[in-house]
Amino acid sequence: MSILDVTEDDIFHKLGRGRDPNFKQIEKTRTITYAPKKTYVPQQPVKVQVIPEPVKYVPSPEVEEAIKKLNEELSQMNKSVGGIKTMIKLYIFLFMLTLIIFVGLLGLYIKYYRP
Repeated sequence: MSILDVTEDDIFHKLGRGRDPNFKQIEKTRTITYAPKKTYVPQQPVKVQVIPEPVKYVPSPEVEEAIKKLNEELSQMNKSVGGIKTMIKLYIFLFMLTLIIFVGLLGLYIKYYRP
């Protein structure tokens, strides 16, 4: 007997109980929802608004010189920060390399020289 041949009555018979006479099969119903059709509405022509071009600001020569000076200072600061970042990366790399060598030598010491 395969599992496909087993019926609900067989299961209740094996368990020693009959089927419940008050049992009613639950009927599952699907609700049907009505979706109204979309109607076609022609699009109205869109009115394009003309946006005036913004007024361009022409800075005075003193302001231009101040901006150039600030840009130069900013580029120098970026270079120094980049150098500091490079040094930190180098120090971290050297620390990790030293730590790996130390752990390796400690392992060799424990393996060969420890009684």
